[in-house]
Amino acid sequence: MRLVKFLAAFLVAFVLFIPMNANATTTFSDVPQDFWAAEDIYQFTDLEVIRGYEDGTFRPNQPVTRAQAAVILAGALQLDTENATSVNYKDVKKTSSAYDKIAAVTDAGIMQGSDGKFKPNKPLTRAQMAVVLTNAFDLEGNKKSSFKDVAKDFYAYEHIDAIFANGITAGYANGTFKPNEPTTRAHFAAFLARAMDEEPTPEEPTESAVAELLKKAYANEQKIDSYTFGSNVNFGLTLPESLKSEELELFTDMLEDIKVDISGAYQKDPMLMEANVKLTLSGEIGMTMEMPIVMTEEKMWFKLPNSPLAPLPEELEGKFIEFDLEELQELEGQPTGSMDLDLQTELALAINNLFVDQFADDFYNFVESDEIQTPNEIDVQKVVKFELTNETLQPFVEKLMTGFLPQFFELVQEPKYAEALGLTAEDIEMAQEGIAEINENLDEILQEIKNVLTINTFEEYIVIDQNDFIAYDVMDMDIDFTVEEETFGIKLFYDMEKSGINEDVTFTIGIPNKEDVLTMEELEDLFDDMFGDEDWEDWEDLEDSEL
Repeated sequence: MRLVKFLAAFLVAFVLFIPMNANATTTFSDVPQDFWAAEDIYQFTDLEVIRGYEDGTFRPNQPVTRAQAAVILAGALQLDTENATSVNYKDVKKTSSAYDKIAAVTDAGIMQGSDGKFKPNKPLTRAQMAVVLTNAFDLEGNKKSSFKDVAKDFYAYEHIDAIFANGITAGYANGTFKPNEPTTRAHFAAFLARAMDEEPTPEEPTESAVAELLKKAYANEQKIDSYTFGSNVNFGLTLPESLKSEELELFTDMLEDIKVDISGAYQKDPMLMEANVKLTLSGEIGMTMEMPIVMTEEKMWFKLPNSPLAPLPEELEGKFIEFDLEELQELEGQPTGSMDLDLQTELALAINNLFVDQFADDFYNFVESDEIQTPNEIDVQKVVKFELTNETLQPFVEKLMTGFLPQFFELVQEPKYAEALGLTAEDIEMAQEGIAEINENLDEILQEIKNVLTINTFEEYIVIDQNDFIAYDVMDMDIDFTVEEETFGIKLFYDMEKSGINEDVTFTIGIPNKEDVLTMEELEDLFDDMFGDEDWEDWEDLEDSEL
């Protein structure tokens, strides 16, 4: 999943969202007749209340925006859009195609804005959906609902209770309602149909087996007390011929094939992790460097590699450089809480679950275990595969922008998470505004990336053992970027095996002896002696200016 998230961050600016009219005979390529909400979707499509997209899709799993909800409600309830009282929302122009519908649902008391804004491009959350339907149909509850994630003092509890009591929703199989998640286009069609129909359609589907197993495996990561690991990383960057020259040949050849092999061990309490990192450079340089790393909850040590191209001074040979992690955070301007490993693990689990909620059903599948070569000692339970192609890039990015990222920034508004990531309230607000601005131009942006990006391979295999632990993880990416007829190629292969999970582990490096350690202060003194105070300060100034 790390590779998937890397591309997700890169593609934040490349998205598409273009509603188009669908006539009464329209069928959608992504809504087969046996789809759970097909009857409701086609009912409203035939009434020209709901529209599809120009590529013949409906995109049922994409969130419905507040503006789209207003349009659908105005059409389904046949509201008077011509004589509705004028509204003065700061973010809804009178020239907007949805203006009269937004005015109509506001005038009817069905939907309201806040702080003078309607937020038309924001997803309609499930809690807001409950409020809207309760207002539209004067629904009443019986206070018998008891969703795990909806407290009785929650602002929308009575509305959620009302749609529960009226058979519009039963929530999820795990006893949750997920009030802050976006309402998908399929769910909104189904909920609205149930509110209008005395015989509601079947309940929404339960969480998929893939999503359930992935969540269990990620949750089990928190239960790991020790393991040994081995990892291989291959990276390659291919430059266009116009950027290659004899002078840079050594450098460009080296970039095409860089290998990193990592092996080590970890224990949780007391926290100790060690890794031996071996870097291999190819081409005419053709050399291998090793760098042992040791880390506790408070300190980190690493040994500088010695190579013929950059030989170490005698004083540094065989020495570990010691870092105080708290001091390092302060120097980097990071809050000290950002190294709270328990908090980092909790946040990682929340993000992984959010990612699974958004992408598991459409982008992850179970595959046969022989589709990849797994280490013999792993007792394989299931293999889950993620795959992204040129054809599935558009729906992936749509989910990313309209589902995952908005919910991610809602998640990190939690003060402890914001502090752990070094984010301020202003940072989060700026990011949210940026996402909303991007969403207004998604069609142009995604078309641009389609013009420059070619996905040759982009896949991940997650191997889960019989104890529901992720024992092996493989990622393979091969993409090309073409700009002004110049093509850059990027390849990245990564695998990681965990073994001996929750067993006794052997540390081969261990915490370095005091006589083998140089602190940062001692290292600075050594450089002062080697280069002189003024030269060293000039070098630091140069480094800062370059950065």
